Amino acid sequence: MTTRPTHQLGATSSRRFATASLLAGVLLVLSWMLLAPVSANAAVWEDVTCSLNGHAASTEGWSPRFLGTSSRGASASNTCSTPGGALTASDQSQGGAQDTGSGAEWAYTAPKGEPIAGGVIVTGAVYGSYGQAWLSMPEVVAGEGSNLLFSCDFSACSQDSEVAIAKHGADQVYVGAVCAGEAKPECRQTGGLNAEVTVSSAKILLSDNSRPTAAEVTGSIIEKPASGTASLSLLAGDSEGPGVYAVVVKIDGDPVYEGTPDANGGKCVTVGTAPEGSRQFEATQPCPQSVPVSVQVPTSSFGNGQHTLTIEVEDAAGVTAVVYRAPITIDSALPASAPAASTPPPERGPCNGTPCDEAAKLIAAGQPARFTRVLGHSAATLAGRLTTPTGAPIKGAQVKLLQRIVGSAAATQVASTTTGANGSWSLKAPTGASRLLQVVFYSHTLDTVPASSLAFHESVEGAVAIHAPRRARIGRTVVFTGQLSGGYVPAGGEPVQMEIFYSGRWRTIEVLPTDSKGRWSYKYVFTLGVGASYRFRAVTVAPSSDYPFLQAFSRPVRITVVR
Repeated sequence: MTTRPTHQLGATSSRRFATASLLAGVLLVLSWMLLAPVSANAAVWEDVTCSLNGHAASTEGWSPRFLGTSSRGASASNTCSTPGGALTASDQSQGGAQDTGSGAEWAYTAPKGEPIAGGVIVTGAVYGSYGQAWLSMPEVVAGEGSNLLFSCDFSACSQDSEVAIAKHGADQVYVGAVCAGEAKPECRQTGGLNAEVTVSSAKILLSDNSRPTAAEVTGSIIEKPASGTASLSLLAGDSEGPGVYAVVVKIDGDPVYEGTPDANGGKCVTVGTAPEGSRQFEATQPCPQSVPVSVQVPTSSFGNGQHTLTIEVEDAAGVTAVVYRAPITIDSALPASAPAASTPPPERGPCNGTPCDEAAKLIAAGQPARFTRVLGHSAATLAGRLTTPTGAPIKGAQVKLLQRIVGSAAATQVASTTTGANGSWSLKAPTGASRLLQVVFYSHTLDTVPASSLAFHESVEGAVAIHAPRRARIGRTVVFTGQLSGGYVPAGGEPVQMEIFYSGRWRTIEVLPTDSKGRWSYKYVFTLGVGASYRFRAVTVAPSSDYPFLQAFSRPVRITVVR
């Protein structure tokens, strides 16, 4: 009997199997669901994975899992950091038949409170000669069963197309491959590929049922008759949504400020627009959910008397809320420098550079916004110019370089410099892990919000060493040892998989953890093969939010088997 995997909501590795006839029914239900509109009460935005318009994109939100009782033949690799890469889940038999259900999958998890509303996943080649490969989603209503988007069982097949997803309320998508015997407890194949599936890109539409808010609205513009340039501060929020994308301040309906208060290290910058008009981002949480905003509001163009101040906050999905509306009084006869005693204007310090310009622009000197380097050469030099909006150079200004390591919420300053007479600047980042590098310019020395910034995403290939003897005796234990370089190893260790080159390809034989310093060891016993030699290597399993490096491959070591 042909079987197909399904998923229970909240389960990490449990699988239920249904008959082949279920697929036709599921696809009929799916075709109806694809025509069903997204709830009119929810806005949507799109999370882009792996590739966008031929360029490498983030895989934030995706994580690998190993299924079943044995992971020795399972592999979950991520090559999305380079154009044309993919997320790949595969299973191959190692050292004899495997238990049915062993394999690997990639799981996408939507942000809390923002269920999946639709989208497409672009799959590459799919094989299932002695196994199963699938795309599925969990049930939303108990007993409803999984939403099986496609499945390939027991015979080689391929699917190079866009697979639509539409499970309103689901919070995960699964892409997996397992060993599967036809009504047997183990796979009958003793070597070679059981199943494999790849995802070259995905665009997942997420629902947004939240509404932006604001708190702690203060400033001289609301606390006294305003004149000149008045201050305004607030805490903008979107606690259960994709985050604060923009803030607009209006007087009598005319905008006096509008902008993105925090680009979130570049994540809060759109990378495109989906066909239905929703914004596209490369992050599961593109914009900050809480942002302090400090605005200088010009009032001189408004007449004396009472006016209406309005503050609007828009989240990344386009949901806009009026978070504050109240009357204010403008009196241009008052000296602009006479603040109320209880609310002194914020101290901004002297101007940063000459001329002083709050609309200054940082311009990069040709560096790509995304680049990849090996660990030993990850130090990066960034250069460019600082100019006014008209292109005039700003000299003598301090420009800072911040870095935020992948998986960390905090940014730290790693370098600073002063612009030259032609506004030029050059900053060198030290050797490090995969990170966001952000060049920032503050128009005044004590400002907390940059007037201009540039974001560079550096992906760093990790390094893993392997050591082993050159010879091994039949029946004797061989010990492999090694270590990850570069630091940032999680306290619980980082998975490393041992591979052997056999029958024309590298094959996984074991997945094992390192210690907190990145050290690992592995024991292996040869039971046959006298006179032959074999190559082995160590590979980090896949990039993860806990380990900020791309997948790394050790140099191969060769062992000759002797009596």
